[in-house]
Amino acid sequence: MYKLIARLIILPFRKNRKLVKKLIPILGFIPSRINLYEIAFIHKSASVVLPNGEVINNERLEFLGDAILDAIVADYLLKRFPDKNEGFLTKMRSKMVKRKHLNLLAYRIGINQFIVSQTSVAEVSKHLYGNAFEALLGAIFLERGYNCTYKFIERIIDKYVNIEKLRQIDSDYKSKLIEWAQKEKHEVIFESKEDSNSQNKHPHFISHIRILKNEIGKGMGNSKKEAEQKAAKMALEKMSR
Repeated sequence: MYKLIARLIILPFRKNRKLVKKLIPILGFIPSRINLYEIAFIHKSASVVLPNGEVINNERLEFLGDAILDAIVADYLLKRFPDKNEGFLTKMRSKMVKRKHLNLLAYRIGINQFIVSQTSVAEVSKHLYGNAFEALLGAIFLERGYNCTYKFIERIIDKYVNIEKLRQIDSDYKSKLIEWAQKEKHEVIFESKEDSNSQNKHPHFISHIRILKNEIGKGMGNSKKEAEQKAAKMALEKMSR
C-alpha cells in the first residue's frame, strides 16, 4: 500500500491545498498525508492506471475502513450501553453500519463533494457514498491510528446519529433468523458469493440460506450484507406463513 502511494504520479486532484482546506472542518484535524485522502475518494469506475499497470482506487482503503468501522462502533456501543447484552449490541451495530445509513452519514458530513466517479446517478444513490466514507476511515486510520479514528466516528455519531430512534428500528433480518435458529436448535447456513453471471459492471452478490439442507431464502444485492439481509427477510416471511 505504501509503495503504491509513493509511486502515485497521476491524481484527479490538482490543488492539494484546496482539498486540505475543505477537509479540515470534516476531519477535525489537518491531514498531512493528503495522497491517502485523494485515493479514498477515487471510485473504482474512475481508477487511475499508472505506467507500470498498477491501478489506483479506493477499494483497499474501503476494505480497511469497513473493518475499522465495525471495531469502533462495537467499542462505542460497549461504552454507551454498559448494561446491555450481546444480542442488543449486535443489532445496534448492524443498524449503524448498514450501507443505507452510511450513505446518509457520508452525505451529511459532505464527502460527496470530493468523490471522483464515472458511475450513473442510480449507482451513486446506492453505495458510492458509503463506500467512500469507509475508505475515508481507512485513510484516517493509516495516518492517525485507532484513537483518532475513534474520536472522528464518535463525533459523527454524536452529531448525526439518533441512537434512540435507531433502537426502535428492528430491520436486522439476519440477526432475527439466527436467533430463531438458535432457539429452535437448527443450524442456519448462509452461502454468499459474488454473482459471476451478472452483466452489471459493478460487484453484485447473491446469498442463499439453508436450514436442514433446504433452501428457505434467496437474496441479491450490491453488497454481501445487502444480499444476506434480503435472503433472511425472505426466509422469515416464508416461516411466518
